[in-house]
Amino acid sequence: RFVHFCIQYSSITLLYYDYFLTFSKEVRYIWKVKFRPPTTLYVFCRYAMVANVIYVLAISGKIYTMRVCITSLSACNIC
Repeated sequence: RFVHFCIQYSSITLLYYDYFLTFSKEVRYIWKVKFRPPTTLYVFCRYAMVANVIYVLAISGKIYTMRVCITSLSACNIC
C-alpha cells in the first residue's frame, strides 16, 4: 500500500511538473484565443487529471487527514 501511494504521488508530481513547464505556452495558444470545440476538448482532457487526483485523495481519506493536520498546526501556532 505504501509503494502504491509513492508511485501515485510521484506520477502526480510529474504531471504537475509538466503543467508548470508548459503553462506559458498554454496561456499563449489556448487561453488567449477564441474557444472552439478543439480548445474545449483540450482543456477538458488536460484538467480532468486534476479532478481525478482530487477525487482519489478524497476517497482515500487523504484530504481529511491534511485538513486535520493543518487545523492541528494552526491550533498549536506552528504555522
